[in-house]
Order: sequence, then C-alpha cells, then structure tokens
Amino acid sequence: MARELISLEEQVRAMRALWPGFEAVPGIGPGTVVWFGDLTGFERKFHLFIQYGLPLPGRREMCRLMPEVRALRPRLVPNPDAAEEAPLPHVYFDLSDLAGSPLCLFDPRLREWDGSLLIARTTIPWAERWLWNYELWEATGEWHGGGTHPEPDKEKAHA
Repeated sequence: MARELISLEEQVRAMRALWPGFEAVPGIGPGTVVWFGDLTGFERKFHLFIQYGLPLPGRREMCRLMPEVRALRPRLVPNPDAAEEAPLPHVYFDLSDLAGSPLCLFDPRLREWDGSLLIARTTIPWAERWLWNYELWEATGEWHGGGTHPEPDKEKAHA
C-alpha cells in the first residue's frame, strides 16, 4: 500500500513548529522549498541548506528524490588521509564543490525515507546526528556513524 505524499505546506508547517530556527523560502524550481538554519554538532554550529521538491514526472534532481542537505558554514573539510571514509564521510560527492557535497543521511536503497515522512522528524534529527559523527571523524579520521555507502564510481555514474 502506497503512503500518502505530504504536501510542501505541511512540511513547512512541521518545520516551523519543530525547528523554528529554520527559515523556509521558495525553491528555484516548481514545487520546491529551501530551508536555511543552524544545527549544532559537538562543538560547532553549522549553517545548513535543505532543499526539497515534490516528485515531478521526468525530473530527477536529488531534491525530488530526497531532501538535499548541505553544510554552508563552516564548510566540510576533506581529509584524503583519513583512516576511513576519505576524503569526506557519508556524502554524495559533488565533484564541482567537494566541501559542499550533500550529506548522506540514510540509505535510499533501503527506502528509509520517502515523501510520506516529515522532514522535521527524520531529516533534521539525522542531519544533527551526522554532524556529531562528522566532528568525531574530523578529530579521529574514523567514521562512527554506521550505515552503508555506495561506491564513489557508482555515484559518479548517477550524478
């Protein structure tokens, strides 16, 4: 049984209620919204960009498949010498802007997120946990966030 898609208006209302520090603005494409707001890892506050768009026939932008989350500041810092997950842990590599790559918050192959779920109750808490693990990875070079991640060559093919 297919679950009902949550409207953009409902997503915006839920974000406003649960994460009032996030500001919503209309996205660039039709049926999209962008939020800007701060989450704190262990030691630092990160300013995030979250873009989400309703699925549209023939449109394959990442934000229409899942919420797209990027750290705007501070920027992610690649570490090609990290013991694990070099040069950045659990991101969808954006080769045009590696430090701005979208965060990998769940495994899409396992269908852990779909448009019937509230971003405020899933994506934001997952992003917060990702930031904690990112700061630990920065300090140790080891990723403690768990999860699986597609091989970079396979991701490049889908980019």
